[in-house]
Amino acid sequence: MGRGDGEGPGMSGSLWMMIVALVLGAVTAAWWYSGRRGGSMGETVKRLDRAHPVGAVDRDKRQEEAHQLHPNAPGIGPGLSIGALGEYGDRRLYQGWRECSVHVWGTGRGKTTSQVVRHAAEAPGAFLMTTNKVDGVAEVIAARRDRGRVWVFDPQRILDEAGEPTMTIDLFASVEDTRTADEVAAIFESASAGAAGASGRDPQFDSQGRDLLSACILAAAEDGREPATILEWITSGKLRDPEAVLRDHGHTGRAAMLRGISQQPDDTRGSVFATAQRMASALSHDVLVRWATPTTGVRRFDPDAFVDSDDTLILLAQDTAGSGAAFVSTVLHTVFTAAQKSARRNGGRLRVPLVADLDEVGNVVKLPALAEWYSYFGSMGIVVSAFFQTKGQGVTMLRHTGWETLWSAAAVRVYGGGVDDDKFLEQLSKVTGKYDHRTQSYSTSRGGGRSTSVQTQQREILPVDKLAALPPGRAWVRTNKGGGTIVRTVGWFADPPLAAWIAEGLDEMKEVG
Repeated sequence: MGRGDGEGPGMSGSLWMMIVALVLGAVTAAWWYSGRRGGSMGETVKRLDRAHPVGAVDRDKRQEEAHQLHPNAPGIGPGLSIGALGEYGDRRLYQGWRECSVHVWGTGRGKTTSQVVRHAAEAPGAFLMTTNKVDGVAEVIAARRDRGRVWVFDPQRILDEAGEPTMTIDLFASVEDTRTADEVAAIFESASAGAAGASGRDPQFDSQGRDLLSACILAAAEDGREPATILEWITSGKLRDPEAVLRDHGHTGRAAMLRGISQQPDDTRGSVFATAQRMASALSHDVLVRWATPTTGVRRFDPDAFVDSDDTLILLAQDTAGSGAAFVSTVLHTVFTAAQKSARRNGGRLRVPLVADLDEVGNVVKLPALAEWYSYFGSMGIVVSAFFQTKGQGVTMLRHTGWETLWSAAAVRVYGGGVDDDKFLEQLSKVTGKYDHRTQSYSTSRGGGRSTSVQTQQREILPVDKLAALPPGRAWVRTNKGGGTIVRTVGWFADPPLAAWIAEGLDEMKEVG
């Protein structure tokens, strides 16, 4: 059972956390009872429960499901906490071990404290997170200090200004054929596209430039070359070396493609190479490449070992010119590919679920394949939660069709408030449904008789204005089982056992320095 599910050492000197919890509790309680159009929040939740009961995703049923899915995972909990049900108590709503979730939370709404840190404590096996800031990192490390090793990938010196690599990784470990090479090339293309903008791109050459980059990535992976070699091949314009490598490893089609590019007219060839250089521009940053280059005395991260461990991987990046996002996203691709391979070896599911919380995903990650992965990752025990600040971030990353696919494929969809996108909120309001609002009117006849009439009018259970004004500490949740409700989001500091455990860990980290 995970730390976030009720276990933990006795209380330590964390009085400030309890004070914060009490203050937040008072604020959210006031919101809960405050009257608004359509009634109080408590009345709204009751209407939701009648229209979309969520009993199928409570603790007991989730725990039974967990044991069925992962019989060889001792101590596995019921799932990942989304929030608490009802006005009081600790009856929680869970995301199960075969489900992926999509979240939209405005800034400052507590997604890291109520979701990511708690999920880190609840993860029964390996856990990874992405972020673009230090918030929550120390708490995650403290929550998981009784597990395996902690790996921190911080090439942009967000957490540690010294910037010396604390780990290295084979950036292209997941590349083993043309398909995986194409997926990684698409990551680099997506990361560079944001920096280049429309004026820096030429659709005529994007496809060929991506194919050139993909072929060079495949050649480097097959021959065990370092990432810098890819940039050397592309910038030099000489493709004999990668062409020979591809041919020697049986990739005759890609070798022929490189030969064809080399024989194009000068103007065309130059444009193709320029496009590929733009896409591979992240590899020009030596400070990033160092984290992908084997170094004596620095730990080497093994994605195959990680996915079957109880280690923690923290990936930090800020999307400066797309470079950090390209590296972090490629590392994610490497881990997710390793997880799929491990699941297949184990009969289709990981022995113990891999939990991946992609915090600040819209700012850090460029994964064009994410929407497709959501359609089957849950069935393999790869439990992903993607946190966007707005729907617009998701559309920017995946385009409109990709976003709609991701949102629809997610087994759990969460809105944490703080968003003013009327179209998005209208979508949530519509699927939430309507209720019958009854009003009574009275009339008196000339003869003194009195009659009563009842009018029924359908109203939205959660109109747009109420969703836009969703109070702090509340989240709208809908599951693929049809259930939907408003939950109380509970920060780690408001959970006494978990708060004590993390506070102890933070104190230990301070003592170590």
